[in-house]
Amino acid sequence: MPPLRPLFTLFLLFWVLTGCAPKTAPLPALTESVTPFLSQVPAPLKDEEKKRLYADFLSRHYAPWQMRELNVTRAQAAWAVGHYAKKRLYGENRLPLDPKRFEAWVENADYEAFNRLGRHAVTVYPTSLRLFPTMRPIFYDPSLPGEGYPFDYNQNSAVKAMTPLIVSHLSRDGGWAFVQTPFALGWVPIRDIAWIDEAQIERIMRLPKTVVIKERLPVYDRKQSFLFYAKLATLFPVTGAEPAFRKILIPRRSADGTLRLEASLLPEAWGGAMPLPMTRENLFEVAKELLGEPYGWGGMVGDRDCSAMTRDFFAPFGIWLPRNSRAQAKVGRVISLKGMSDSQKEKRIVEEGVPFRTLLYLPGHIMLYVGHSNGRAYVMHNLWGIRTEGGGRHIVGRAVVTDLHLGENLPEADKEALLIKRVVSMNIVTGVFDGNREAEIGNR
Repeated sequence: MPPLRPLFTLFLLFWVLTGCAPKTAPLPALTESVTPFLSQVPAPLKDEEKKRLYADFLSRHYAPWQMRELNVTRAQAAWAVGHYAKKRLYGENRLPLDPKRFEAWVENADYEAFNRLGRHAVTVYPTSLRLFPTMRPIFYDPSLPGEGYPFDYNQNSAVKAMTPLIVSHLSRDGGWAFVQTPFALGWVPIRDIAWIDEAQIERIMRLPKTVVIKERLPVYDRKQSFLFYAKLATLFPVTGAEPAFRKILIPRRSADGTLRLEASLLPEAWGGAMPLPMTRENLFEVAKELLGEPYGWGGMVGDRDCSAMTRDFFAPFGIWLPRNSRAQAKVGRVISLKGMSDSQKEKRIVEEGVPFRTLLYLPGHIMLYVGHSNGRAYVMHNLWGIRTEGGGRHIVGRAVVTDLHLGENLPEADKEALLIKRVVSMNIVTGVFDGNREAEIGNR
């Protein structure tokens, strides 16, 4: 019979190592998976709420086609001229921008012609919404932390294919159109849009919609020639089905600039009927396509920033969000976190936040609350970096899942700039946006 003392010692050691350990292993401070939080997903929205939100989504999405002119003033449309004329700007060569180049952009914008055209159009390719009619970038001093690439201040937003537009006027050289999209204003290359007539608008709006749930989905014409990559949350009208495919309409630009709707096929596994139910499976499928994507200020090179990520996360479920973070923070039921300690904020977020339906806001940044672990709130967000002492940045540069204390174990991090210290509100995104329908001036 073995001695009792060694057995007792082994039992005591086992009890110390297991019985006193946390019931749940702590999650990493940064990951690219929402899997640990899927058990916290609430029941899908009720049919009545789902229909109400989707009706609001469609109304806002197709709003430009219901307008006869842009619903902003000329001064609002031209805000960037006065704003950037006062700044010291830099070009793509990291040298100060030649004032003559800036003046030429302003001249070409021809804001005297604002709202003279009032013509409906649609994007035929994914494109960029620019503040001035040029693809040339505008930077602040690239030697400063958080400036230079990718922070091109001429970039307002990325715009998906098949996006409704109303065109105010064209640039003097005819190469650009000043447009109002469903969510923002700016300049797009004329080659990326097509003029649409009332019959085509009626047809598109009447047909059911499918939403792309695969990032960078290749889209082909009827002859199977490649056209473009569609981003997740791109909408297409549906005309029917084939085994494993949906029949969709895609936009093509004719030689005279008018729209030609052409039949194409979308793999059933890569698209869903709008609006998707907010099930665990669907939430996971959408989140995994967004996570890991590089950070893209204003949609630079087709990537997403923080508010573009949250907007595209909710869109497949038929929930409309405006474009910039400040406006998104006003959607639904808003709960202020101002004046609270870090622990009070986190406690309230964990107690009242609804995973995958709640946004957390701090000035200049928006995050999706996905759940909690060991008393800590976790968020999914696309961020550039963690602030460091002296105003620098520790680059993250992609969409990730983190807690709100990200950077607390980073020696050089500015501990007063942690997310938990700067978050000021949370809002549960199940109501309709209460703001007016004017296009947002910027995406910040």
